Amino acid sequence: MRRILVLFTFVTMLVGCSESGPTANNGVAPVIVVTTENSQWYDSIGDLGEIGYTIENRREGLKLDAFSNVDWASVIEITEDVVTFVVAPNDSGGERRGTIELRYGEAKASVTIMQHVTIDVDFKATTTSGSIFTHCNNDSGVHSYFVVLSTDGVKEDGSFYGGSKYYCFDLCATEAVSKETPTATIPDGTYSLAVSDEMENRDINYMYSYYVRGGEEVAYSSAEVVVENGSIVANVALATGENHRVEYAGSLDIPVYSNNVTEGLSTLTNNHFFDIEDGVFVGAFVGDLMYNGCNTCQVYMYEYINPETGEERGDQFQIDLQLPAGSRDVCGEYTHGTTAGHFIPGSAEDLGGQYMQQNSWYMTAGYVDFAPLSRGSVLVEMDDTDLYFFTIDTVDDRGNIIRGVFRGRGEFIDW
Repeated sequence: MRRILVLFTFVTMLVGCSESGPTANNGVAPVIVVTTENSQWYDSIGDLGEIGYTIENRREGLKLDAFSNVDWASVIEITEDVVTFVVAPNDSGGERRGTIELRYGEAKASVTIMQHVTIDVDFKATTTSGSIFTHCNNDSGVHSYFVVLSTDGVKEDGSFYGGSKYYCFDLCATEAVSKETPTATIPDGTYSLAVSDEMENRDINYMYSYYVRGGEEVAYSSAEVVVENGSIVANVALATGENHRVEYAGSLDIPVYSNNVTEGLSTLTNNHFFDIEDGVFVGAFVGDLMYNGCNTCQVYMYEYINPETGEERGDQFQIDLQLPAGSRDVCGEYTHGTTAGHFIPGSAEDLGGQYMQQNSWYMTAGYVDFAPLSRGSVLVEMDDTDLYFFTIDTVDDRGNIIRGVFRGRGEFIDW
């Protein structure tokens, strides 16, 4: 059964001209009057839609035409007072919008059609605890509103509760506040998941946007977030195939990030891209490093190292890979996190003002430059000759991209 929500009761859009003719009505232009709703919602399963209309100042020889601007809605019949169209089932992973346009000579009118997505999970968030605003660290002018929606909030140290659900969105916007202001308000607008590394206004940064369930991160394959009138409504399609709808109503004020000591541990000022041949690595199995039942393999990678003299040159990496308990097979794809199938993001231990690097890092020989691998992915592969390929696509804590391929040979040891 067709279900239509009435958003407006009447609208008329007119473009006319004063043609002459046998029924020109003294030069008065025709007018299309839409007699049904000008904005219509449809269920995800598909349906038939109708647009009722009348025409004022008809002209002999003219007939009404109707056109859809989307491929999921098609006009199938036009009668004297009704346009009928069919709406296909929505399996796109998100809500969608289109337009049916009516034309009668120079006169035009349009009706907006919208379709819900099939929802597997309808989640009502109650807090934005864990959200934070970060000023732009490049010349793009696009700032980060990292929004966390949940019912349980976060721990005092900012980490998530293991059994809770979190929807994280890195919303990009040009609006900003001064660094002295303690809070920033999430700007209104419609945000869409970006597919490139260059963020623009009202993008969702895919690198920092994900769903957390039971400590496991799940990527979004598509996402749309609407911020309006003190509320947030998000429709997301997970990489697992599920569609989730998330709603939140409440304060849109979130803290402004500040780091009075380092303002980010990375020393990089630009993106870094690399392509390393004939590298050398050592993989050290260190056991349950994070006390969560995983076997951690710390992989130390060198672009060049002389085993006799200890001379080092070029790029170096330390990447802490989290394997299932008892596993020693490092091949596979890892995203940032602390459980199996992830690499542990880079961090540092404060030793009284001096920082000791921990977990996953990029660095150069002599530590001239160094950067924590904060987010992204690492793909580990091996060919028939025991040559390993580490495809690294990550971002540091200043937003610099660290990306490339490390090809090398090495050995695995137990520590």
